[in-house]
Amino acid sequence: MSEEKPMSDETKPQIAKDPASKLLALVSHKLKTPLSIINGYSETILSTMQPGEMSSFNIQALRNISKQGQKMALLVDRLVHFSSITELKETDLKFEPINLYSVLTEVATKCAFRDDAVNVNSSEETMRRKGPNIEIRCAEDVKINVDKNLFNMALEELLDNSIKFNNNMNKRLKLFYYEENGQDVVAIADNGVGIKEEDSHKIFETFYQVDDFFTGQIEGWGLGLALVKRIVALHKGHIAMRSQYGIGTIISLKFPKTQDK
Repeated sequence: MSEEKPMSDETKPQIAKDPASKLLALVSHKLKTPLSIINGYSETILSTMQPGEMSSFNIQALRNISKQGQKMALLVDRLVHFSSITELKETDLKFEPINLYSVLTEVATKCAFRDDAVNVNSSEETMRRKGPNIEIRCAEDVKINVDKNLFNMALEELLDNSIKFNNNMNKRLKLFYYEENGQDVVAIADNGVGIKEEDSHKIFETFYQVDDFFTGQIEGWGLGLALVKRIVALHKGHIAMRSQYGIGTIISLKFPKTQDK
């Protein structure tokens, strides 16, 4: 494994309502209306269509339009969500002690059984692979003081990424907790392809996706890890990453033990 590389700029949250955030919000909201019309009409036609009213080609085309429209709507929702997070300030967070083991179990179960976690596109066909094996190493009585909603969101984004960008037939992931230098550390380790040295400092950038996976088969805006970085920054924490290409990656979220409530 290479040396741990803390992100140097997480400790300072981004300026709220910056031009980039305004642009994201504007674009996402402008897309929502036409997408709702496309999805609404396509679903209505499909549900009210009479037998023999359309050719099989037209029916399949309409189904594809509806399917892709729904996917785009989900992506736009994530874009809107990201825009709202970037405008949060530290004072907007609601800190509370949470049972970490329960949260890890809840998020792991949700991500492991999500459809897109086990559907993998190959060059020949869509294969149904066995869901990921997620091991949790955390005492059942551990509590950390965080904004629960944002923490869950960050954890889910990280776990989803570890699953989606893992080409291994037997996906193995580990969620674990430890204390280090007065910090609560929650880490995710995977047996995926790993991250190349030249990509290691870019993966937390907005809209960035590693070239090896930027083929359109894995859907998203490249916002997930940027969102995690923002959430950790709001907690006055930081992210550290260790990765070996071809072996796997460990991403650690480090939170100060004392948080302003």
